[in-house]
Amino acid sequence: MIQRYLGEDSAWRDASSAVAGGIEVEAEAVAREPGVVAGLEEAAVVFDELSPSPEYSAEVGDGDRVSAGDVLFTVEGDGASVLRGERLALNVVGRMSGVATSTREVVDQTDGVTVAATRKTTPGFRYFEKRAVEVGGGDPHRYDLADSVMLKENHIAALGLEAAVTRAREEASFTSKIEVEAEDVDTAVEAADHGVDVVLLDNMSPEELEAAVEALAEYDVLVEASGGISPENVSEYASTGVDVVSMGGLTRSSEWMDVSMTVVEVND
Repeated sequence: MIQRYLGEDSAWRDASSAVAGGIEVEAEAVAREPGVVAGLEEAAVVFDELSPSPEYSAEVGDGDRVSAGDVLFTVEGDGASVLRGERLALNVVGRMSGVATSTREVVDQTDGVTVAATRKTTPGFRYFEKRAVEVGGGDPHRYDLADSVMLKENHIAALGLEAAVTRAREEASFTSKIEVEAEDVDTAVEAADHGVDVVLLDNMSPEELEAAVEALAEYDVLVEASGGISPENVSEYASTGVDVVSMGGLTRSSEWMDVSMTVVEVND
C-alpha cells in the first residue's frame, strides 16, 4: 500500500526533490499540537521504500501522548530521498494520529466498555485508519466482509430475520460470528432467540438501550450500540449496560494532527 501511495507522486523526473540530491540532510518531524501519535511504523516504511533509503528513527512510540513541539521522528540521508518521502510520511502520521487521538478521547470516557470503529473508512486507507483506532485503544471491528456476518436492516427486509440467520449459517464458516442489527427491543430478542452471537442495537436512545439490555440479560449474547453516539454523549451510552459502542465518527470525522518536518542539519 505504501508503494501504491508513493506511486501517486511518481513521475519521469522529480525535479523538486532532485535539487537536494547528493546532499546529506537530517530532518525532524514535530507535532504542532497535542494528541496521541500513530503511524510511526508506517512512516518508517515510506522512507525504507525510497532509494537510497534514509536512516529513520522514531523518537516516541505509537500510542504515546505527545505535546506541541515534541519530535516524533528523525530521518537522515540523501536530501532527494528525504524530501521525496516527506509529504507521504506526514500525511500518514497526521491522519492516523488524528484518528488515534479521537479514539483515546472516547475510550477515556467509557469505563471499560469496548469502543469500536465501523466500515465507514476512506477507500484505500482502511488498514491505516483501523490500525489507528487500535493504537488509540479501540477495537477495529470488521476489517473486511469475511471477518464476521452482519445482518442489517436490508438483509432482514429482503429475507426476514429467521431466514437471514439460517442463510448466514449456511454461507459462513463455523468460525464466524453472526451479528444482527435491531432497531427495537422485539427484534433484538428475536435475534437472540435465533442464537446469534452479537445483537447490534441501532439508533436507540439511552433509555431504550437500557430496556433492550435488560430484555437480553438472559441470553448469552454480546450487545453493541451504534448510531447517534458522539464524544459528547458516549459516556451516557456506555453506562446503559452494553458491551460495545461503535462509532463511525472515529474514522469519518476525526481531525488530522498537525505535523511538520524541518531540515535541521546539512552535510555537503
